[in-house]
Amino acid sequence: INKAPAIFDLEKLKWMNGEYIRKLSLDEFHEIAVPYYKQALKKDYDLRKLSELLHTRTEMLTDIPEQIDFFDELTDYSIEMYIHKKMKTNYENSLENLERALPLLESLSSWDINSIKDNVSKLVKDLGIKNGPMLWPIRTAISGKSFTPGGAYEIAEILGKEETTKRIKIGIEKLTKEQ
Repeated sequence: INKAPAIFDLEKLKWMNGEYIRKLSLDEFHEIAVPYYKQALKKDYDLRKLSELLHTRTEMLTDIPEQIDFFDELTDYSIEMYIHKKMKTNYENSLENLERALPLLESLSSWDINSIKDNVSKLVKDLGIKNGPMLWPIRTAISGKSFTPGGAYEIAEILGKEETTKRIKIGIEKLTKEQ
């Protein structure tokens, strides 16, 4: 017995909870996460794909609504998010890459993660650039967030072709106003 009061480390508690969640099977996680999805989302999405994204990235179930709130509605975001030192992005190359990716994405007849990934990867290779300068602007445009539970491919697949291309057009418009 110690005279000092007990100290609770909230960060460690969150970490421990995250470990517990990651040890759940995908089916178990999906079952307990669905009420949180329904709390945050008004439109219909493939909730199973959301669970696949969030299962290994969730520390607390109560964080889920905040992590996925961008799916229903793209909030107004600062174009400063397009500038990312590590990804080597700025306003100019973000605008260029969004303008290059948009017609490619609009032309896809099959909208699944493999089709999106294969075609965007081919575009990246053809342009002779790395993935970051292409994928960071796409993810930023379609999510409006600096941190998301998944990457550009996963989010685009869940959002669908129409919503993804609409949001990329909004991103292009925002960046064009900056020029």
